[in-house]
Amino acid sequence: MNSKKVGSFIAALRKEKEYTQAELAEILNVSNRTISKWENGDGFPDITILPSVAQALGITVDELLAGEKMPKEEPVDFKVTEVENKDNLLNFFKISYVISVFFGAFSTLLGTITEIYSIWAFPILFYTHWEIMFVAVSLVALIASGLVYAVGVTRLGVSYNKSEIIAIAGKRGIILSLILLPFPLSFIARIIDFSRWGVYTPFVMAAIIVALAVIERCLYEKVK
Repeated sequence: MNSKKVGSFIAALRKEKEYTQAELAEILNVSNRTISKWENGDGFPDITILPSVAQALGITVDELLAGEKMPKEEPVDFKVTEVENKDNLLNFFKISYVISVFFGAFSTLLGTITEIYSIWAFPILFYTHWEIMFVAVSLVALIASGLVYAVGVTRLGVSYNKSEIIAIAGKRGIILSLILLPFPLSFIARIIDFSRWGVYTPFVMAAIIVALAVIERCLYEKVK
């Protein structure tokens, strides 16, 4: 702690406040000579009077002890921070949606083609080892798609309210559901042996998909 620096600091602040040594001494209930000794660096305010000296000069005790004013921290703009946070969450959701669509499309293509071919070619479920392998891989991809999308939607809840989340994720959720549906439906068809329906199997599956899409759309509108 430099008494000369602190003394010069006290003198400069006193002049800024347009106080005479006598006026400052009266405010602090000390003598003129005490003020003079402080400013000349021949003495230093007692620790018990430091808060009063700092208050009279319009500074903090830390600034008084340092002999200089300290830079003030910039106020945090919470609105800007909130907007940036929302943008980051929205970008994260969009990335998770793209990844979930990729997994979903992979699951649908591999699983649906496998099951439709198996319906036509094999009379027994899991007749060949490659059907089991392809179905397992498709199932893992389907689950991964749903989990990735769910994580993206969950993260939106940090800064978005329920109506905003529905507006952002609702339609995408319907699209993703339609992408994922063919594989489970084709697997069901394989279990109950739609092969006996022959050429009508694809049309039946398409009708089921459309019906489920309409139901899902109605539920989305109701929640919205």
